[in-house]
Amino acid sequence: MNKLALSAALAALALSPVLSQAAHAQDANTSTATYGSNIDPNWQDNFFVAGQLGQSQYRVDSDVLNHNHGVFQNVRFGWRWNGLVGPEIGYVYLGQPKWSDGYSQLSVKPRAATVGVNGKYNFYQGWFVTAHAGYMRSQTKFAATGDFGTDRYKTWNNGLYAGVGVGYDVTHNFSLGLNYDNYRLQSGNNTSLDNIGVPHGRANVANYSASAEYRF
Repeated sequence: MNKLALSAALAALALSPVLSQAAHAQDANTSTATYGSNIDPNWQDNFFVAGQLGQSQYRVDSDVLNHNHGVFQNVRFGWRWNGLVGPEIGYVYLGQPKWSDGYSQLSVKPRAATVGVNGKYNFYQGWFVTAHAGYMRSQTKFAATGDFGTDRYKTWNNGLYAGVGVGYDVTHNFSLGLNYDNYRLQSGNNTSLDNIGVPHGRANVANYSASAEYRF
């Protein structure tokens, strides 16, 4: 099963109780925890900034090109209606994996700007689940080194992302969590990268990370 589709399905599943509760949250009595302890009817208190740090794992058509040791970094800024669901923007760094056949080496350095929707739902006291999904605009830099010297190439592409997480509210404004995210990364536009030995194509980038979020 496509990992992005699975991530999106999990994100949709995680968001379903959030959307259901958000539909009724306006009628909630804020003195109770009926709709989760993250309910905050003051829209000015529902902005957040979140950071993630972890490991990226690349999956492409060829097993030779699979790489499991990239560094994943992500910063997101957003807002949630009643503390439940809302928009987000972000910037993600997907590591710099390198591959070598003993004669030549290829390094790839992708990063992307993201825009999407996110949700957070407290299911038991301070424990919560999160989900987010959306569109990304990526820039990928390639560098191929061999007997021919070093060739470089850069492409801009569109893609999608989705992710889920679980965590705990340490305070009303600060949370820690663990997350799984999947980015559908493309390389190459209408121009082939065969001039440096890299065919244009797609890759799933799975990311496992720890996160910290501050709400203000």
